[in-house]
Amino acid sequence: MMNLRFIPGLLVAVLPSAVSAAGYYLPNQDAFATARGNAFVATADSPASVFYNPAGMTQVKKATAEGGFYSIVLGNQANIGGESYDAKTELQAAPHLYYVQPLNDRWSFGAGLNSPFGLGTEWGQDTPFRTAVTEARLMYISATAALAYKVTNELSVGVSVSGNYANLVLEQGLGFVDNDYLRFDGNDIGYSGSIGVLWQPSEKHSFGANYSTKSTFNLDGDVTSNLLADSGGQLDFMTPARAAVGYSFRPAQGWNLEADVEWLDWDSLNTLHLKSDTVGGETAVPFEWESSFIYEVGASYTTPDGYVFAAGYDYNASAQPDKYFTPGVSDADRHWLNAGFGHKSDVQSWFLTYQFGLSDRTVTDSEIGTNGEYRARHNALVFSYTRNF
Repeated sequence: MMNLRFIPGLLVAVLPSAVSAAGYYLPNQDAFATARGNAFVATADSPASVFYNPAGMTQVKKATAEGGFYSIVLGNQANIGGESYDAKTELQAAPHLYYVQPLNDRWSFGAGLNSPFGLGTEWGQDTPFRTAVTEARLMYISATAALAYKVTNELSVGVSVSGNYANLVLEQGLGFVDNDYLRFDGNDIGYSGSIGVLWQPSEKHSFGANYSTKSTFNLDGDVTSNLLADSGGQLDFMTPARAAVGYSFRPAQGWNLEADVEWLDWDSLNTLHLKSDTVGGETAVPFEWESSFIYEVGASYTTPDGYVFAAGYDYNASAQPDKYFTPGVSDADRHWLNAGFGHKSDVQSWFLTYQFGLSDRTVTDSEIGTNGEYRARHNALVFSYTRNF
């Protein structure tokens, strides 16, 4: 039987790099919302409400479609024992598509296709932590159907169901010879649901809340290696439940100020199980992640001519303890600075946002050989285009 000493590193490294520092959650699903630090759950007045808060769909008065993308260049760097190592620099993108159709004065239907989790990082074979991770990458696609009902002129509720496709690729060195590797590539489909509430007691005040369930997967694929016998493999996986609450204040015509708090149930990420003949059967390793919060504030101003300006800040608390820290996730307490500009008319609108993320983390208590200093400097552009029909 193969030597299993490297397997804990494999399992702890399976979760791909995420840009949010909230585990591998990717909350930037609309350019305007991202510009406001994703403080949008109490505004939710565009087709993107399908994701942020389905109750907000009742504010969309015409059949409206939105399309766009989130694109980012990750800048991850590690300093181990006085030596610096850089992850591969590459442009990565995640699209978003939404559609909302009012059915009558009370009911609205919506649909969405987006990627609220994922992206990836490739460190290569030259780092001291190559036996923990060399590459980790997640492709995640969520297809959503949503329905909203206006209970009163002030109160709306909404629900949604999503089918989620996850494809996970992870690789690590084995530590026996140079450039040896063990690689897993698997996929599965899971399901989740959301419920949202939007309460607008007056023109100046709006309150929103949204809760989404977790989605579980049994990824089925292949385990390959240049030293060991290839075989099929299965790995359990999850995306966490999350909840958001927010308050929007509109002090004057054109102005909108909002503050949100978002919670992610990473406590549910306790133990993953890899099943494969390549690794000698089944191996379980605890992650012991901790639930985390995202704090979001933003402001926007729309001129009488339809030009829109927005800026915001969000602070993403780390979910990953030192004990099982992996550069495959590079999670840290991260700051995001966001600003955007666009234009809207009765027929169409567009918005472009720039986002900069930064964090510095020192890991001292790792049990998988990943102690060191980790620096992240990320640059992203988000674009959305909306059209009424």
